[in-house]
Amino acid sequence: MTRKVQKDFFYEMGVKFSEIFEDASVEKATEKATSQNKPGENAKLKIIDQRFVKSNIKLVDKEQYDRPKENKKS
Repeated sequence: MTRKVQKDFFYEMGVKFSEIFEDASVEKATEKATSQNKPGENAKLKIIDQRFVKSNIKLVDKEQYDRPKENKKS
């Protein structure tokens, strides 16, 4: 019988998102950019900095690995 382990990596990252906003005028495009709080689907991502925090290795039980997840509703 083979045994399985899972390794999880944890990193802190500094990222830069860039996104283009277009509209009929510069003012309207700027207004769109100002009102958006999160990067959109078309934003480009560049990793500026990364720092290794830790990693964990744990045994993956065959039952846990193969068992379908149950929906718990209260």
